[in-house]
Amino acid sequence: MIQKTTLTIFLLLSVLFSFAQDKYIQIEMVDQTPTIGAFQGAPTYYYDVPFGATDYSNDAGLNAILAGNNVIAYDVIESLPNVSTNGFAHWTLVVCDNCDNNQLATDLSAYSSVIRNAYPLNDNREAYNQLYLKIADINIGTPTGVTNGIITTNDAGLNAIFTTHTVYFYQQSFPSSSQNSLLRAYTLLCDCDAALLKTDLDAYTSVIEVAERTFIESQLLSTTEAVFTDVNIYPNPVKDKLNISKTENITSVEIYSIQGKRMRTQKSQFETIDMSQLKSGLYFVTLTDNANRSNTFKIVKK
Repeated sequence: MIQKTTLTIFLLLSVLFSFAQDKYIQIEMVDQTPTIGAFQGAPTYYYDVPFGATDYSNDAGLNAILAGNNVIAYDVIESLPNVSTNGFAHWTLVVCDNCDNNQLATDLSAYSSVIRNAYPLNDNREAYNQLYLKIADINIGTPTGVTNGIITTNDAGLNAIFTTHTVYFYQQSFPSSSQNSLLRAYTLLCDCDAALLKTDLDAYTSVIEVAERTFIESQLLSTTEAVFTDVNIYPNPVKDKLNISKTENITSVEIYSIQGKRMRTQKSQFETIDMSQLKSGLYFVTLTDNANRSNTFKIVKK
């Protein structure tokens, strides 16, 4: 089992390094048809685009824009809730090899009949408009409603920040947990640059314990060997505590370094994993369930 998992890790590393020059663009589509794969501009492959292929999506105009930009993948984003300030939303991801993602994002945004917004992402593949945060007190900073499309809470200072950055989605990440630490964890979306929102939240230490950027995940970028549809891992990047939701079927958690060395194994208490003693860098977290299936997730330790 250890040899198999170690081999898997090294295979993942080879894939990771093969994308060393990848550039990313996060897209919000215009079409709000709720069926995955049926909206205008939906990806054709959902995985790597075959070499030489230019039928990236079901829309010829979008394909024409993507052609000639070394696009190696076009995929549905799985890690973002299907919601925006416009209501239901499909989010997609463009991956291009060493392209000018700023210019390509501009070209995509101009195709306004199909694409509502296109955001060039940084090389860490951090979501443009999503944050994970943890409030310091479970009773302060909780959502109370929506006013003019902006989330309101029971804290005036947080409301001011949310208004400035147009925060329209704010929900507990682990609502069914019994742990105080996890119940204080929230996922939010804004009609803004999440980096600027994070700056304001980081400064509001009386209410916010931590605010973290989140990584874009898609079928293409997933490293899973089995489907754990209800499991979420937060935050990523992680500083001290790694939280795992829906752990009732998990039987072990293993953490591997980028060199393939197993750093720790946990056989119980899976909701919170202590990462504080690990050095900064990339790690692989392998979850195994009671049917002996496993999922491997890429995690960055700050």
